Amino acid sequence: MTPQIIEELLRDHVFRLKFLELLDRDPAFWEEVRRKLLTDELLALPERVERLRLEIHGEFERVWAAIHENSRQIAALTEGMERVEAQIAALTQQVQENSQQIAALAQQVQENSRQIAALREEMRELRRTVGRMEERWGLVHENMAEDLMPRFLALTGRQVQRSAMVQFDGEADLVLEVEEANGRRATWVVEVKGRVWGHRPFEQMLERIRDAAFQSRLQQGRFPEPVVPAVFGLAIYAGAEAIARKLGVGLYEARRGEVVAPRTATAHGEPSPEASG
Repeated sequence: MTPQIIEELLRDHVFRLKFLELLDRDPAFWEEVRRKLLTDELLALPERVERLRLEIHGEFERVWAAIHENSRQIAALTEGMERVEAQIAALTQQVQENSQQIAALAQQVQENSRQIAALREEMRELRRTVGRMEERWGLVHENMAEDLMPRFLALTGRQVQRSAMVQFDGEADLVLEVEEANGRRATWVVEVKGRVWGHRPFEQMLERIRDAAFQSRLQQGRFPEPVVPAVFGLAIYAGAEAIARKLGVGLYEARRGEVVAPRTATAHGEPSPEASG
């Protein structure tokens, strides 16, 4: 069949209807015609489109899964950052509170230091006042001690070379430059009390002779070292002798004289090792 004949048949309306009816009734004929009309590329196109669709769908699922995983990770990171920010905020608040507490504590320490300094000054003034009262009303005791101590020391082979009343911190102490039997000289500092009991008179004497300002006063008066501490009393109560022996402080009474001999002393009135044993 020539192309011209085929062209005439296709222009025939009846032939076209019958051709189309045959295509509808005979699938094999329809497939044969389709293969004649379409190229291999066009025939393979549906399969390629399906494969492409499947590939795109698979890629889309992978991309979606990656997006979902990234979203999950971003959510976890966001939650972690929120926790960290909350912790930082809590730490910042704690640091601020600690700073406030430290500032309040520093202020309290300053106030306590001021109060302690004021209390110390009040104590010094009280000691000066008490000392002045003792000096005013008890000067007779110091005069008695200044008169009797050279006699008591002479009984033990010591000679008083000179004596003085040294005013210190509101109190008057009897200070004697004494020559020992071996010719060496020492300074005796005597705390004078009307009544002697308890530790305080002895501890007070030891504190005084260890005080740098008091030592300076002795040096200004050219009193020699060592310094020997002693307590003189008009009346001595029970227990005072034991305390005097324990602390190495000499104890003298107006009626009896030497009650407890002082330990051998070195510079600034510290008991010598052999004496303290």
